[in-house]
Amino acid sequence: MRADIAVIGGGVAGVSAAAELSTDADVVLIEGEAGLGYHASGRSAAMFLPFYGNAVMRVLNEASAEHHLHADGGVLKRRPFLSLAPAAKRDLRGPG
Repeated sequence: MRADIAVIGGGVAGVSAAAELSTDADVVLIEGEAGLGYHASGRSAAMFLPFYGNAVMRVLNEASAEHHLHADGGVLKRRPFLSLAPAAKRDLRGPG
């Protein structure tokens, strides 16, 4: 099999990236589980938390927030939630 791009991971991000890229390139999606969206996809799709994850993930979350909120009418709705963390994680709090 030949492809222009290989996307590794069949979660929400991997499948979304593969679908978007496939309009302009031949894409192969590589997944280690028996099915797509097996692990983190359910948690990732349940709520958009801009301050969740490691430093790289937080940057990606922040960079994509405006798109998810507004592009094509937006796919996110603002809703209140409470996030608790130990004192050592206070620097990772979200806005407010």
